[in-house]
Amino acid sequence: MNTEKNASYYSRYCGAAKRFELVGGAVLLIAIVLNLATHNKLFSFTLLLAALGALLLIIGGSSLRPHNLVKAFAQQCAREPGREIAQGLLDAIQSDKKIRLVQRSINEVETAIGIYAQSEDADPALIRQLHEAKDAHIAKKAF
Repeated sequence: MNTEKNASYYSRYCGAAKRFELVGGAVLLIAIVLNLATHNKLFSFTLLLAALGALLLIIGGSSLRPHNLVKAFAQQCAREPGREIAQGLLDAIQSDKKIRLVQRSINEVETAIGIYAQSEDADPALIRQLHEAKDAHIAKKAF
């Protein structure tokens, strides 16, 4: 059996973010080495290649930040409520001891939990865990 299919939605998301980081770093390294090897003759091309690598590196890295994980899973759960995505939201909330979110993001998490609770395949135990995790791990960001 394919372990990718058996992995949770949360672990697949984190794996994709790590692959973005890895590919971005590799492309950035290739651009630097190519620029050094050609003695700046392909400067424009290597600069664009480096920019692409940096972009992929930044996207992958920012996707793994706990507050971005929670927001991404909350938005996904609100759009497509399901057990797997709700479990991913729970894993994202529990990924850090304390996640500081602005009020709008906290509202998105509460809305996602409410929408999942209204879905036909809602698991009461998972809903309870989501509420407990939200109360324990999410704090309002103070500016």
